[in-house]
Amino acid sequence: MKKELGILVLCAALLIGCEEKDGGTQAGQEAKPQTPAATATEQVAAQPAQDAPPAYPTKLGDTAYPLTALTWVKGDPVTITPGKVYVVEFWATWCPPCLKSIPHLTALQKKHKDRVVFVGISSEQPNVVKPFIIGQGDNMDYTVAIDPTGDVGKGYMRAFGQGGIPTAFVVDAKGKIVWLGHPLDNLDAVLDQVLAGTYATAG
Repeated sequence: MKKELGILVLCAALLIGCEEKDGGTQAGQEAKPQTPAATATEQVAAQPAQDAPPAYPTKLGDTAYPLTALTWVKGDPVTITPGKVYVVEFWATWCPPCLKSIPHLTALQKKHKDRVVFVGISSEQPNVVKPFIIGQGDNMDYTVAIDPTGDVGKGYMRAFGQGGIPTAFVVDAKGKIVWLGHPLDNLDAVLDQVLAGTYATAG
């Protein structure tokens, strides 16, 4: 008798479990039609594209890495957008060649005004960079940011195998990296050609 009772209880439990998986339909209630579930492929396709991490460029002509997760210490935050040219320069306060490049970059920023955005990026601490910028005054008259995570540095310096500073990258109006090198090495002429639409990316 006990064995038969146990079998009845087990059967009842199994029936209740199936109902819950089918949407919890109770006995005596009409089951409502269910919308077919999206397939795995459809679910992946529905994910917004911005969820994927940006790709690191590997060669000139590739899309520039975004200027995200930076601490902006002079000027407004910069977002690379089509239609404008950018110079992204990596530097440090302790680097003599970097200090020599600062007035040159300032002169170029003034020359090109709204047509080119200059951004100097350091990986040093804010308590080192901020007093330095204040001391420079108008001598350093362009946007400056700090790269606390090092991610932007990876998207430019490491992506192109660069180990020395200062190193500048030119991003054209299509958002592509078209040149890299020392800020005092032909940057003036490169910018003139990029702005005129006549610059041919090497390689």
